[in-house]
Amino acid sequence: MIDYGELEALRTIGQPRSSHWPAVEKAHLAESPACACCTTASSTAKQQVHHVWPFHYCIALGRPDLELDPRNLITLCEDESGAANAQDHHLLVGHLADFSSSNIDVVEDARSVFHGMSASAIRANALWRSKVVQRLRPLDQMTDEDKAAFIARMNKELPRP
Repeated sequence: MIDYGELEALRTIGQPRSSHWPAVEKAHLAESPACACCTTASSTAKQQVHHVWPFHYCIALGRPDLELDPRNLITLCEDESGAANAQDHHLLVGHLADFSSSNIDVVEDARSVFHGMSASAIRANALWRSKVVQRLRPLDQMTDEDKAAFIARMNKELPRP
């Protein structure tokens, strides 16, 4: 499976994930093994640990601590099988259908707004479509104002311990 986060990090900030990531990922999945958006388990979906605040944005914008911070993690399913009933909440809810972007409202969206919805229902949802249009710009396309707003919200929602 392709690690889109790793690819985006290499492309935008020129460095890979922390060497501590595999242990943090394993611990998170042991604590939270189910997709936060699903109501039933899929036999074809793999559970992914998704960063609420994209780790490469955090690194580039002065908060590298958030790459490994459990407060910044949520479990979402990823199904690349192509099956008609595939949910792929990682792509749809975590990244708003674009792995180069992210949904920083993913916790609320997964646990309440889109909770239990199928992929087709999510794609048809007017709120989801409006979120797609307004999704987070890729890091290398953000203006200084975008970055300042991102940093302010990130530090408010996830203050340094």
